[in-house]
Amino acid sequence: MSRVKLMSAIAYDLSSYESTGVADPVIQVLGELPSGSQPFGLSRVYKGSQGMYEEVVALADPDQTVIWESQPRVVNLRGEMFEDLLRTTVRERIEITSGGEHTLAFYLNGQMAGRIPVFIDAPESLQSAGVFLDAAEVALKKGAICWLTIPQRTGPALSRPAWYVQQGNRLFVLKGEQEQELPGLEDARAVTITVKSKDVKAAIGSVTADVRVVSDSDEFEKIASMGLGTRLNLTDGESALQRWKDTCTLVELTPRG
Repeated sequence: MSRVKLMSAIAYDLSSYESTGVADPVIQVLGELPSGSQPFGLSRVYKGSQGMYEEVVALADPDQTVIWESQPRVVNLRGEMFEDLLRTTVRERIEITSGGEHTLAFYLNGQMAGRIPVFIDAPESLQSAGVFLDAAEVALKKGAICWLTIPQRTGPALSRPAWYVQQGNRLFVLKGEQEQELPGLEDARAVTITVKSKDVKAAIGSVTADVRVVSDSDEFEKIASMGLGTRLNLTDGESALQRWKDTCTLVELTPRG
């Protein structure tokens, strides 16, 4: 029998999904780590030969130690012309000791069909806060866009996508009418950065960041020059540097924690 392939999969917090209808791709843990997981949903799509298969799902911690395995269950695939969606709910209390990136592996008839990264949301854990910043830094290196929630002097906060230059865990953002409009950014004391993962194509979390306007011309030129290599679809090439100097404000965002 040919090998079954995992086409896609997601683990998501069940409470958030039931209240909002949106699948938040995290396993939530309340209290300080180590602590038990909250109920979560599992959705996955398989593609493979028609037949009955025994499925086992395993969760591994950042050290790749398996900390949970599902009970074997029989699944029926319709054939290689189809992609079969399966959904289950996990209500077992899984002991989570680290806020780092975990891994879910999917096995059919003892063979791994695929695996995905899983993010741990432990909002009450001081230990997890530092781990999230590390995970966010890695995700930002792989991506090109983050989302900023910017408080406004009047009215509700605005959420806007922004391209950035990354230096460690700090982000530098250029704001200008000819570049990207980010209302009120330079006037805010702090903003919220929402980080998305290219691996799971969803947000992995948010962090508050302090705002600083870069006023030193040498620092501006140094950071903006780096932006020439990261800005997508740059129509004016290297001449954009002068345009940015003339028309843009450069803002540094430093995550707290």
